Amino acid sequence: MSDDLTLSFTRTLSASPANIWRCWTEPALIKQWFAPAPVQTTEVEIDPVPGGTFRTVMVVPDYGTMAGDAGCILVAETARRLVWTNALGPGFHPNKIGDGPMDFAFTAEILLAPAPGGCTYTATVTHASAQTAQAHKDMGFYDGWGTATTQLGALASSL
Repeated sequence: MSDDLTLSFTRTLSASPANIWRCWTEPALIKQWFAPAPVQTTEVEIDPVPGGTFRTVMVVPDYGTMAGDAGCILVAETARRLVWTNALGPGFHPNKIGDGPMDFAFTAEILLAPAPGGCTYTATVTHASAQTAQAHKDMGFYDGWGTATTQLGALASSL
């Protein structure tokens, strides 16, 4: 998409949609790829059903721990589509978003489609304002999410 609220990219990964799904929905696997190295994902809670929990804790060198409120799964279609938001918490309860430079509401959608030798993977993040989308982009969205996606593909193809 090319509007001023949305950041998105598509890649072809050499892993099945089922293995990519596992890497998105099993905490032990999420910890291995979710943050671009050297950032570490130290805690994960996920209940991949609508209204379920999505929460990660990351440790960023020279910054510290990043741990916001738990987000909410909006859509969970096994090996096809996962959508979550940090604007809502588990059970669709509104979250209070902080006012720091890394605190902003967004909704993420992961689409998986079978492709020769693996799958097509699309990650789309929609923001509440053009300013927060730009801030997320300036923070390194494409490099960070891109690096994490490379890590995801490598892990998923090894399963």
